[in-house]
Amino acid sequence: MKNLTIAGVGPGDPSLLTIAAVDAIRDSTVVSYPVSSRGGESLAEKIASKWITKDKKKVPLHFPMVDDQNTLKSAWRVAGNKLMRMVEKGERVVFLAQGDISLFSTGSYLLKELEKYHPDCLVKLIPGVTSFSAAASKSKLPLAFQEEQLLVVPVPDSYNELKVILSNAALMKRVVVLLKLGKKWEWVKPLLEELGLIESSIFAERVGFSDQQILKASDLSSGNRAYFSLLLIRQSWPLKMP
Repeated sequence: MKNLTIAGVGPGDPSLLTIAAVDAIRDSTVVSYPVSSRGGESLAEKIASKWITKDKKKVPLHFPMVDDQNTLKSAWRVAGNKLMRMVEKGERVVFLAQGDISLFSTGSYLLKELEKYHPDCLVKLIPGVTSFSAAASKSKLPLAFQEEQLLVVPVPDSYNELKVILSNAALMKRVVVLLKLGKKWEWVKPLLEELGLIESSIFAERVGFSDQQILKASDLSSGNRAYFSLLLIRQSWPLKMP
């Protein structure tokens, strides 16, 4: 039977890999992972490098960070076909994706590509720890209590749209996780200040890596941040608390 594994490797700290992900890597003959530029570094490969022994064949797959749909579809098709050729040769293939495979993940696109064009391949999925759950643990900020709501969303493109999201969150007692902050921090910071949220918001960048930053948003200067940066925004606490 043809089969392939897609495994999430967490946000950066190798110790956050699940036992299932480590077992999949150890059992594989081929370890594949995404790169955003040809010949570039793969964060997923770097996170899992401890378990990628020299006997493994390493296969980087190019997934460009562009908006053009034709370019993206071509990359998915090339990646799917390349992996399937190895599977058909009897290789035990695991594809590594940073974070969790079902949340804004290259692994999700690869899964749908394989399901559509290679339906005879059984794909095993191994979830991973998300960057925001790791950041919440590091900062000791509970993401949700009991009936509270949790909204996970990339930072929108406009000041007004984010203002509406945060205003609605306050009314609904909803905790907000803003992903892919990056260069938008330049205008997000003034908005948090305007809404009185800058002191209670947590900023996190490169979670799990040696150069991670997790601090109050009020302690962060203006300017562009890394693409893999995020905000945790809690505007209230439950009435019943210890």
